[in-house]
Amino acid sequence: MARADPTVPDWAVGCMDREYIVLGGGERDPSTAIWIQTESQYIDIRIPHDRPDLSRARSLAEYGAEELRALAHQSGDTGVCEIREQVATWHSASPRFGFFCDSVAMFPEDGRLEPRGSVLYEVQTQQSPVAYEEAWVQQPYDHGLIAHLSLREDREPETPRAVLLVTGRYAGYVEVSTSASELSLESQLADVAGDEGRMREILACEASYAIRARAGAPFSIRHSTLPFREGEELLVPKLSRRVLERRDWLPGPREGTRWRVESWWVKAAGKTGGS
Repeated sequence: MARADPTVPDWAVGCMDREYIVLGGGERDPSTAIWIQTESQYIDIRIPHDRPDLSRARSLAEYGAEELRALAHQSGDTGVCEIREQVATWHSASPRFGFFCDSVAMFPEDGRLEPRGSVLYEVQTQQSPVAYEEAWVQQPYDHGLIAHLSLREDREPETPRAVLLVTGRYAGYVEVSTSASELSLESQLADVAGDEGRMREILACEASYAIRARAGAPFSIRHSTLPFREGEELLVPKLSRRVLERRDWLPGPREGTRWRVESWWVKAAGKTGGS
């Protein structure tokens, strides 16, 4: 598998770190939002700026009900992005990966994009529920491949368990949802209030963003919906043109798993943003 049929222009491919969002003429919301985009697949991860410091724990089992509820205001998602006449539309994957929350600032809406240098400005369309402006800063693309991989289990290879996108030195990872519910994360946790075990099951769905310092270095998780994962390594298989030209499957991060190569290509360094 080589390059997928592109659904976005080349200027939208890469890793975008949101500088701000302004909703309805209000104040700037500095919450973390990361948008990683291949030629078709996207990963979107959003973490509120006021999330409490929960880094002391090493697993969800160490969080109580109040701390678990604090994790409900995050989102992580993957699917296909289409950009037509500068309007971006995000189509979530089915079955659903990750989860979403109620805040408009915390999940992707259809938006009109305007690239200016290394910044993509996004504003509402007529279908948007609220007026907004977002500024996405496109991170420098300096080396490596653009790759879309899906994690498969040997016992059930037809069903993807996670999606991994790599754009040079940046990587995004989202696991398949642990709940079949279409409700927001806040609503799901409210429905099982008092059952901390079930709350943990719903939240046990990692969405992480990682960076590596240079080619060949490990990917270190910068932001994650699981706070205890931040600072740890995201296990990304070795990717090179030589490897991917010969193999459609790569070793997985744990026994009984493999990465399926969905698409890959090499984007020329320095081609970020628009004019």
